[in-house]
Amino acid sequence: MPTPLDPARRALGGLPPVNNPTNNQAGAAGRTADGKTFADTMRAFVDQVDDTQKHFDQAIEAVERGETDNLHQVMIAQNHAQMSLRLASQVRDRLVEAYKEVMRTQI
Repeated sequence: MPTPLDPARRALGGLPPVNNPTNNQAGAAGRTADGKTFADTMRAFVDQVDDTQKHFDQAIEAVERGETDNLHQVMIAQNHAQMSLRLASQVRDRLVEAYKEVMRTQI
């Protein structure tokens, strides 16, 4: 039975996780100066997009409950959420294209 996708894999279109290299040299080469891997960077990006969406949801709920009438802040939160979702979608599309290109070069 398939397991539900975590938010990071859902945002990337359900791509399977990348296996970590077992060779220590290969693992060190795939890390940035601060020790983050590509997966760590992507997870942080997806978490940031998710936080933006949650912030917008909270702003809408606050207006619905009558806790605030500041629609300007709600509209700003909506724009941030929309832009971050568009960016995530474009990043996903570029990653899928890069993956396909790598697969084509391996044949």
